Amino acid sequence: MRIDIQQSELFTEYFSNEIDGKIDYLISGISTDSRDIKDGDLFLGLKGEHFDGSNFINQAIANGAVCSLVESGIKSDNIFIVNDVTSLIGKICARWMNDFKGYTIAITGTNGKTTSKDMIYHILSKSGHRVCKTEGNFNTSIGVPLSIFSFPDNADYYVLELGANQVGDIKNLSSMIKPNCAIVTNISDAHLEGFGSLDNIIKEKTSIFDYSDIGFYKSQINIDYSNSKIKLLSNSLENFHYPEKLNLMFDKNRTLLENAFTVYHACNAIIDISIDDFFTLIKDFSLPKGRGQVYLLDNNIKMIDDTYNANPESVKAAIDNLVKYDNKGRKIFVFGDMKELGVDETKFHNQIGEYCSEKIDIIMCYGDLAKNTINHSNKIPIQLHFDTKESLSNKLCSELQKNDVILLKGSRSMKLDLIIKDIINYVK
Repeated sequence: MRIDIQQSELFTEYFSNEIDGKIDYLISGISTDSRDIKDGDLFLGLKGEHFDGSNFINQAIANGAVCSLVESGIKSDNIFIVNDVTSLIGKICARWMNDFKGYTIAITGTNGKTTSKDMIYHILSKSGHRVCKTEGNFNTSIGVPLSIFSFPDNADYYVLELGANQVGDIKNLSSMIKPNCAIVTNISDAHLEGFGSLDNIIKEKTSIFDYSDIGFYKSQINIDYSNSKIKLLSNSLENFHYPEKLNLMFDKNRTLLENAFTVYHACNAIIDISIDDFFTLIKDFSLPKGRGQVYLLDNNIKMIDDTYNANPESVKAAIDNLVKYDNKGRKIFVFGDMKELGVDETKFHNQIGEYCSEKIDIIMCYGDLAKNTINHSNKIPIQLHFDTKESLSNKLCSELQKNDVILLKGSRSMKLDLIIKDIINYVK
């Protein structure tokens, strides 16, 4: 992870104050990888369960780092030792945010964070505002601060995605950022290895509201919030009508529609926008990679790329979207393991098999956990499991017929996105 610092003088000042020393050079970038250093960078020697960035100080300096922030080693004029690198960077970020004169929107939730973030960014930008957003998966306790340090000094809005895989992550980020507007897209079973229970997930995700001025929440899981600043959105979408020309985007994707519903309410509170204007601005919005893009291929074959990540609720929602297609062809579900589900991982994979039975025509699974899905999908006409992505891809391509609709869904580590190119090249 590496960023260029747009306001290097400001960051250098804040950094000097935190390390209790005056430095006579500017820090122009930050990197957590000693191999990716550029001249003028600060090297962050992060420490994890299986690695210690302090071991790579010499490589970072040799590659052009002007200084290093680490948790062990020998202190010098350009090597600063602290107890917790992430915590110190968080303190700098908190001061940065305290001095920021613009408006901050922060988004968390089990699913839909990136799509909602990009949608808000799109709406605000098209409305003529100067907007910055976190990129990619820079949504962690180190990724969010680094994103913010890369923003220019003339932004009207920061749109920040906050991720979590253990208790305390959202609370830490929210207390650092103190957003003007907070959004919880939804809450469901995910990252149970880190959280332990659904109750802990609910408490963690909704802790963002403790630090925000206003908040919006829409989910199938109700919470008891007496604070009037938090708007618990109704499950009804009856009055949220989208134009006919946006059918391909919304008609087959209720999850996306619900995200748009929440985003509209937040944008309306921020810039006072009508539903008609909202949909006018969003007509050229593109989904982030791997979050449900629909590819229209030859022979009227449709492919839904939902490969970015997976948990039980997002998989069920994706299956529901697949079922809605009235394409006169077969519905094919390509499914990879769902990770980080804790002790109940087998049960959750069993449930997916039961959920999609009698709804689809072919299921193709990849991964050890997905074998359990196959074992519970006996009402699906064709059920196949593969030990490699290559064998899955070859079989899938050879099976394709006119009017088929293919859904690809699995955790990011399963890398089902690598099959996308194979399908596109085969169909051509």
